[in-house]
Amino acid sequence: MVERQVLRAGAIGWAVIGLVVALASLGRVNSDALLVVGGASVAFPMTAALASMALGAGRDRTAGILLLVSVATPTYFAWPLNVPALLVGMALLVFPKGIVRGRPEAGVVSR
Repeated sequence: MVERQVLRAGAIGWAVIGLVVALASLGRVNSDALLVVGGASVAFPMTAALASMALGAGRDRTAGILLLVSVATPTYFAWPLNVPALLVGMALLVFPKGIVRGRPEAGVVSR
C-alpha cells in the first residue's frame, strides 16, 4: 500500500515531466501535425494533474482512468517514462483499496 500523498506527488511529477519532455520534442514534429501534437503535449499531462486532484478527493478509480489517459503523452524516445503511470493507473482502476492508504483530504466532499 502507498500513501495517498505519495501517489498525488507522483501524479504531479509525471504531469510536469511529461509536459517538459513532450514540449521539448515539438521541434521535431512536422508542421502539418504541430497543432495536434502540441494539443496532445498539453492535454495528456494535464490529465495526470487531474488524477492528483481526484486522489485528493478520494476518487481513486477516477484517478486510475485519468492516469491511463495520461499515458498517451507523446514522450517519443523516452517512452519508459510512461510505464509507471500505466502500472499505477491500472492498479488504481482494478484494485484501489489495496493500493491507496490514507484518507482523502479534509474538507473535500466526496460522493
